[in-house]
Amino acid sequence: MLVAVVSLSACSVPTAQEGNPNNRPEAVSSTLRLAQATAESGDHVNAARLYEKVLASDPDSVAALKGAGDSYSRMGQHGRAETVLLRAHELAPGNDDVLNILGRVNLSQKRPDEALKYYDKALRINRKNISAITGKGVALDTMSQHLKAQKVYEDGLSIYPANFILRSNYALSLALTGNSAKGISILQELVRDPNAAPHVRDNLALVYGLAGLENEARATLSLDMNAQEIEENIAIYAALRRMMQDGNPIGSLVFA
Repeated sequence: MLVAVVSLSACSVPTAQEGNPNNRPEAVSSTLRLAQATAESGDHVNAARLYEKVLASDPDSVAALKGAGDSYSRMGQHGRAETVLLRAHELAPGNDDVLNILGRVNLSQKRPDEALKYYDKALRINRKNISAITGKGVALDTMSQHLKAQKVYEDGLSIYPANFILRSNYALSLALTGNSAKGISILQELVRDPNAAPHVRDNLALVYGLAGLENEARATLSLDMNAQEIEENIAIYAALRRMMQDGNPIGSLVFA
């Protein structure tokens, strides 16, 4: 995979279902709180089991359905995730976080057009949902609609000007439309952050490669890869560069 697409987590928005005084208040459910804490720790296998325990006694718990769907998707169980998330959406159509996770599930299943519909719905409810903004941009880039994606990133950066992921994806999108210089400039700043993840350096190496700056790409990749892996990536960059020169779309090959 050339580029890691990062999905951000957003805070849950209370729904009518969750606020109904006739239902057991989910905030006092120790099992639900434990499930959420377990998911936040990255242990989605055990988080899913705990969410299932909540759902066994409260099958209409939107928070548990959403949490289970999120954990299933992060475990690669996208069909299962979609089923519970659609139920959550049926119960709470105004929950933008449920819509955002549905978008991510569809993106993971290589259905960017469907993902885009969910992200648009989420943003109509909450235009500041950072996960939906990021996801929409990636969906558009995946469909090689890079100029539209860049507008999404620019709008997102007007709200979150320092957001790391938005800036990284924006830089890559710029490179895919031939604006490598600006993309490189943005990514060179981002990689100076001591907390920069390897995928940010991967993006910078890719942008160097698309611009034909193979020595710079090698130097960047050398921080995370061995010699063989570096040359394999250089060959891929060259192939992508030829595709761009021939006018062929490469979005779905990059945003994988």
